Amino acid sequence: LAKTCGALLEERQHPPVDPGIQLILTDRLRLDVTMTSRGEIYSWVGASKFEDSGIGAVVHQGPFSTGSFGAMVTIVLAQDPKTFQYRGTTQQDGRALMEYSFLEAQADSRYKVKTRDSWVNSGYSGSVQVDPLTYEVVRLTVQTGELPPAAGTCQISSNMEFHLVRIGDSAFPLPKQGLQRFLDINGDQVENTTTLAGCREYRGESTITFFPAPDTAGGSSPGSATPPPAGVPAGLHFTFELTTPISADIAAGGDPFSGRLASALRVKGKTIAPAHALVEGRLLRVEMRRVAPPSATFVLKLRTVEVAGVKIPLAAVRDFRRLSLPARRGAQLLLPNPWEQDSGVFQARGEHAAMKAGTRSDWVSK
Repeated sequence: LAKTCGALLEERQHPPVDPGIQLILTDRLRLDVTMTSRGEIYSWVGASKFEDSGIGAVVHQGPFSTGSFGAMVTIVLAQDPKTFQYRGTTQQDGRALMEYSFLEAQADSRYKVKTRDSWVNSGYSGSVQVDPLTYEVVRLTVQTGELPPAAGTCQISSNMEFHLVRIGDSAFPLPKQGLQRFLDINGDQVENTTTLAGCREYRGESTITFFPAPDTAGGSSPGSATPPPAGVPAGLHFTFELTTPISADIAAGGDPFSGRLASALRVKGKTIAPAHALVEGRLLRVEMRRVAPPSATFVLKLRTVEVAGVKIPLAAVRDFRRLSLPARRGAQLLLPNPWEQDSGVFQARGEHAAMKAGTRSDWVSK
């Protein structure tokens, strides 16, 4: 029989001697994050802009949470009204830390949890440890109360350990590591580990030039190269060859990858892109299945092909029609999730599964 969240939370407080927990699935994401007046916003690594609509516009699958970059500290220590109770001192790495506990009612909380079709505020409790000599926050733990069934999760707990990181001319307390645990309504547990790296200050500079632009009124001169197309036409079948290996041990969703066209793209005898033209893309998902037999799933999205030194947009999906009928009958045709538009799914077996350089696959442009 399915257990209620109350029963699962009680069992978590007093776990059995052998809980029988088995690691089933792991995945990895690499994102850019910045802090605005409205909270944290995210993008894929190296993207041209941040998604102002929130992390849900970038990450579509699995439990996840924000707050590690600063939002959680702001909510707990600066925004929500609460009373902190002194719990004494504790020792860590040779220094004495003051510890305070807190409890926040749902009515006063800004901690939001996503349900199926809306956001709800959740009460929470936790503790904070502070260095009395430097007034630095060293550790913060936060745990929600029992969440509504529509959230699909009974409880979320977060644990962050902080250190000072210099960004620009100032130092900011950022987590060495953030750990979130989700207790699912079916008893499963999901653990998210967040690490921050490459922190930097964004600056914009502009230059005004008053020199006249070159005269282009007469158009291209005779014999000049034909300008590259604005994009690849739909319906072109081609073979893509991976030139950089992708290993499930280190790759992450959001990482770029590169390859080349195995043959030229042509329309009615006209070459759109030559053979061996550079193709670049982004990984949408890198997922490792840990149960026997272990395997990895890679979702690749082609983005551009280079023509005459210019990267033009390339949207494509896997082309299974090129498989022979016997091969098609025996092949496992993996399809992307609905939010993984214009992408291809690949699977590799083994504990250290990888897609090797030289791997070829058939695609059709959209």
